[in-house]
Amino acid sequence: MKFKRKLLVTAVTALCTLSAFSVMAKETPPVGGQPKDFVVPETDTVTLDNGLKVTFIPYGKTPKVTLQLRTGTGNIDDGESIWLSDISYEMLRQGTHTYTAKQLAESVASMGGEVNTSVGMDSSFIGMSVLSEFGDDAVALIADMVMNAKFETNDLERIKTDTQRRLTVSLSNPSSIANEAFYNSVFGNHPYGRLYPTSESISALTAQNTADFVKTNVVPNRSHLYVSGVFNKNEVAKAVEASFGQWEKGETVERKTVLTQTGPSFEILAREGAPQSTLRLGLATLSPAHDDYMKMSLMNTLLGGAFSSRITSNIREDKGYTYSPRSSMVDRVGTGVWYEAADVTAESTGAALDEIIKEINLLANEAPTAEELEGIKNYMAGIFVLRNSSRTAIISQLAFTELHGLDESYLADYVKTIYAITPEEIKAVTAKYLDVNKMHLTIVGDTESVMPQLKEVEALKPFM
Repeated sequence: MKFKRKLLVTAVTALCTLSAFSVMAKETPPVGGQPKDFVVPETDTVTLDNGLKVTFIPYGKTPKVTLQLRTGTGNIDDGESIWLSDISYEMLRQGTHTYTAKQLAESVASMGGEVNTSVGMDSSFIGMSVLSEFGDDAVALIADMVMNAKFETNDLERIKTDTQRRLTVSLSNPSSIANEAFYNSVFGNHPYGRLYPTSESISALTAQNTADFVKTNVVPNRSHLYVSGVFNKNEVAKAVEASFGQWEKGETVERKTVLTQTGPSFEILAREGAPQSTLRLGLATLSPAHDDYMKMSLMNTLLGGAFSSRITSNIREDKGYTYSPRSSMVDRVGTGVWYEAADVTAESTGAALDEIIKEINLLANEAPTAEELEGIKNYMAGIFVLRNSSRTAIISQLAFTELHGLDESYLADYVKTIYAITPEEIKAVTAKYLDVNKMHLTIVGDTESVMPQLKEVEALKPFM
C-alpha cells in the first residue's frame, strides 16, 4: 500500500513539475532568428513579335511545371456587365474547335494536371500544372483554349445558372453586402467600386458577349506566359513559338487615373434583428508602387493585420466583442485601400468602433517600441519567404511586380527593406494615411440597436 502511495505521490509530483515547465515554456518562447533574404530565381524573358512576353523560371527538383498565361484584364474591363470577365474565362474551359470540354479535361488529366482560371480586378490567368515531360503539350492546349474557344450557348446557359446561384449566396451574406457598399463609397461608379452584378444583367449575357470580351481583352500584347518548375526550355520555347506565334495583336489600353472619394461618410444597411453588426472602416491610401508602401504594409500588420495585432488583441482578446477582426491593404493599379473589418455583437457596435479608432489614433501619435516592431518584422519576413517557396508563388510574385510597375529590387530586397523600417516611420505613415476623419464607415446590422450607440461615441461625431 505504501508503495502504491509512493507511486501516486511521485506521479503527481512529476505531473505538477511538467505542468509548471509547460507554463514556463509558454511564457518564454524561444526568440526566432531573422529570416534570410528571399532569393529570386534566375529567369529568362523573351518577347514574341506579337508582343507576348514569355518568362522561363527553372525552379525546384520535382518533375512538374506550372504554366500561367496572365493577361492585364479582368473586372476592370467588364463595362456595364459586371462579372462578364469571370463568365468569359469560364467559357474558355468549355472546349475548343479541336477538343470538347470532356476531351480537354481528359487530356490535361493524362498529363497529371487540371486547367485553372482566375479572374481578378486588373489581372487574370488561365493555366495548368503538369508533369515536366508534357510542358510543350500544355503550351499548345493553353493556346488552343484562348485562340479557338467555341463559346456555345448551351455552355453559357449552364454557367449563367451557376453564376446566378453564386450571386444569390453572395448577396445574402452581410460581409458581401458591406464590402460592396464600402468599396462604392471609396471608388464610386468606377469598376473598383462595383463588385456584384444584377440577376438581370447576368441573364442578358450572350455567348457572343463572352467571345467579344476574349477577342478584345485576352490578346498577346497584354499577356505574359510564365513557365515555372522543371522543364526542357528548348522544347517549351519551340512550342510557344509554334502555338502562340500567329496570335493576333489587340488594341492597347490606357488606364485613366482612378479618382477616389474622401470621407467622412457613413452608411448603415438595415438587417433588422441581427445579433451581429458587420463593420467596414477605411479609406483609399496608396499603391504598391508608392515609396511608403512597405511601411504601410508593416504598419497594417502591427495594427490589425495579424492575429497578435493591436486591434485584434483589443476587441477580440481583451473585450470579447468579436471573433475574427482584421485590417487589410487592398492593392489596385495606381491606388489602394486600407480598412478594418469585423463582425461584432450588436450591443457592442459603438464600443468596438471606439476602440478601433483609439488604436488607430494611438499609433498615429506614439511610435511602437522597437521590441514590438521587431516581432512583427520577423513575422512578415518569415511569411514572405515561406509563402513564395513554390512554382505558383514565384509566378504570382513576378506577375505582381509587373502589374504594379515594380523593379526587381522589390522582391530581392523585401526582407532587408522590412528590417530597415523604424518605429518612428510607422508612427509617421499612420498619421499621414490613416486620418479617421477622412474614412468611410459602413455597417450592416440592426438599425434600432446600433444607431443610439454610435451617437454616444465622440470619435464618430464627424460621421453622424
